[in-house]
Amino acid sequence: MKKVLKTIFGFIGFVYLVVAVFAIVCLLNKNKYGYPQFGNKTLFVVLEDSKELGYEKGDLVVLVKPNNNDVKAKDVVFFYDTEFKKNTINVGSVSKKELINEEETTFYVGNKAFSSEYLVGDANDSTRYKTIGSILDVLLSKWGFFLAIIVPFFIMFMVVIFRIYTEIKFGKKNDN
Repeated sequence: MKKVLKTIFGFIGFVYLVVAVFAIVCLLNKNKYGYPQFGNKTLFVVLEDSKELGYEKGDLVVLVKPNNNDVKAKDVVFFYDTEFKKNTINVGSVSKKELINEEETTFYVGNKAFSSEYLVGDANDSTRYKTIGSILDVLLSKWGFFLAIIVPFFIMFMVVIFRIYTEIKFGKKNDN
């Protein structure tokens, strides 16, 4: 029985460690708009339902930034909206695009124009993970990270310090 419990706790500890490392890596890889970004992939948590795209609140969407030449009129794209100093990701259908130079393109979504620098991804190339976004959103918040990652690691650290202290002070017990 002890061996089974030890295996179960070991597995739970391993999963917890993987989740903690992933949360830390996401926090360390936030771009200037505040979203975790790995190369050309951006993690986006859906905050409200979108019936047009089929996204639900709490979904995690992995967006891949497309090449400017690959985006055509009527494509549904995600883009950073920095209006009013709020860094949000909006979605819309491209009505037209203007090539400025080899590296720069201006896209028009409705009455908004944005540079290709603000292009996050194409809806066709996105990957959706149901409800995982809610968990990631909590883990990446200040209080969520503190309560879910920092506090448990501090408690585990204190337990190890206490065990070392008791072993030094009272010696190791023989279980024969």
